[in-house]
Amino acid sequence: MAYAHWHARTDRVLCVVENVAAVAAGAVLVAIMVLVSLDAILRHAFAAPLTFQLTLTEDYLLVAMVLLALPWGYRKGGAIQVRLLLDSCPAAFNQMVIRLGLLAAAVYLAALAWFSWGRFLDALVNDEVTMGVIDWPVDWSWVWVPLGLGLLALRVLLDAVAPTLKPIGSDHEVEEGPEHP
Repeated sequence: MAYAHWHARTDRVLCVVENVAAVAAGAVLVAIMVLVSLDAILRHAFAAPLTFQLTLTEDYLLVAMVLLALPWGYRKGGAIQVRLLLDSCPAAFNQMVIRLGLLAAAVYLAALAWFSWGRFLDALVNDEVTMGVIDWPVDWSWVWVPLGLGLLALRVLLDAVAPTLKPIGSDHEVEEGPEHP
């Protein structure tokens, strides 16, 4: 019972962090829409495009939007599970295979987060820039990768060790009840 309580509390904390990241991703999406629309209007109406818009959008904003939304999307059911072989196997075997698959995915995502964190730090320490109309710092393009993948790795790991395995591709919201105050 203590483990289930710890897991539920950890899940609630992670849900809050994922929600904050999803709201940030939504704000980035709004910024992308405003910038692209403004650029199109200025380009066609006044022949004065926003020269920074394309690089800012594709190298920074889109990366942030996608990676910050990943953990929330997974938690809300944005995942696919191929069940071709699982449906013909015993339920206990399915549970073990799914948990092992989730653990392997969590390890892989954590490794991606770790190595991308190293790439971010390397770009930060070396003051790497992409030269153009504006010299764009490379580190701010990379910072979103370890944040998003790290959160997703935590979510997948938490699902793998859950007392009750939640179906992949279903909403993972914590249900309030007597054991979850």
